[in-house]
Amino acid sequence: MSPDPAANIQLPKGAKLYLPDEAARKRHVEAQLLRVFTAWGYREIVTPSFEYFDVLSLGTDVELQEKMYKLVDRETGRLLALRADVTPQIARIVATRLRDEPRPIRLAYVTNVFRYDEPQVGRYREFYQAGVELVGLEKPEADAEMIAMTVEGLRALGLQGFQIDVGQAEFVRGLLDEIKTDRSRARELHTALLRKDASALDRLVTEIAPAAHLADALLALPTLVGRDDALARAGRLARNARSERALESLSEVYRLVRIYGLADQVILDLGEVRGFDYYSGVHFEAYVAGLGASIAGGGRYDQMIGRFGYECPSTGFAFDVGRVLLAMETQGVTVPLAGPDFFVIDFTPEKTAALSLARRLRDLGASVARDIITRGLEESVAYAREQRARRVLVVGAAGMAPGQVRVIALPAGATREWSVAAVLEAPERYLDV
Repeated sequence: MSPDPAANIQLPKGAKLYLPDEAARKRHVEAQLLRVFTAWGYREIVTPSFEYFDVLSLGTDVELQEKMYKLVDRETGRLLALRADVTPQIARIVATRLRDEPRPIRLAYVTNVFRYDEPQVGRYREFYQAGVELVGLEKPEADAEMIAMTVEGLRALGLQGFQIDVGQAEFVRGLLDEIKTDRSRARELHTALLRKDASALDRLVTEIAPAAHLADALLALPTLVGRDDALARAGRLARNARSERALESLSEVYRLVRIYGLADQVILDLGEVRGFDYYSGVHFEAYVAGLGASIAGGGRYDQMIGRFGYECPSTGFAFDVGRVLLAMETQGVTVPLAGPDFFVIDFTPEKTAALSLARRLRDLGASVARDIITRGLEESVAYAREQRARRVLVVGAAGMAPGQVRVIALPAGATREWSVAAVLEAPERYLDV
């Protein structure tokens, strides 16, 4: 039995191919998000796809380091890694190249990242992110700006039924500080909170046997979800300075969110511990109806830049472009897919008129494709329709007078004829350019 040739040309696991229509949708999402970012005063930055592994490692934890794709630099012998996260790269750049820039620094990016991980909902081992980093502001206004921009991005994409879940890592840390338990038990508590496993949490609190007020606070964490009511309940439970400061910060962020008019889109979750080892304060994730995974997330990471020798508060967020596309598909959000403005069909042997028309229209900014394959007029017009062309220009077809161009408006097919010379002289008069 001969081997199947197709088996040798498959994509590797975790790779994603975007065919033309898919690529157009992807570019639409990225352009919409970048437009939002620039409207808020963020400037685009482009980071390298790979750097030295030991440099990137300064800004990443061990778990993420293990998921990096690594290779050896032939010139130096040093270990390289494909970026698995953009934020550590930007942290290094701020600590070195942008160290003397006036604060705050607002940076935006649209790029791909690579992680050796099992593919997830809408995400592959190479996936795309669009995000921002706000460097040099430690005030709650910065955190509120991240949430407001996320909501604006969701609206720009036409998504409905979204919700932003907001937590505060320092609130939980303050409670865990009070327990003073060993690392292993603290990790068990973290896992129980991550899963919102009330029975496991109850067992652990019973075994640790903290003070009564602290036991009440720990057991209440999975239920501290809501808005002002959640803040009020958390305030009655917090009895340490760290948790109290965290609540003050979150309360101010939520006050600003209300001023933005976004209170209905935001839910506070004081027991949320996702990204607990990464975030240093307010953090959030965005969810939309019809998709179980978050499509955007971010938060404060004040210690990150300090790992590169420059202490500086920072916050940011990123959209997962693949998941955005999946959410748009699930919700039926359509993206207009345009073809060429003009499609030129030429039956003359010298090609002068066709090439002149194409060049003239392109000089005016129009997109022009030519039908170079020899076939009948009806077949060529059918092909133009499939390519979503707006207008067909026909030169030299049977029954046409010399020096004329026939203009067919698609998809309806309304037809007019003009002099080629006249159209070349003033195309905007005869064509929709």
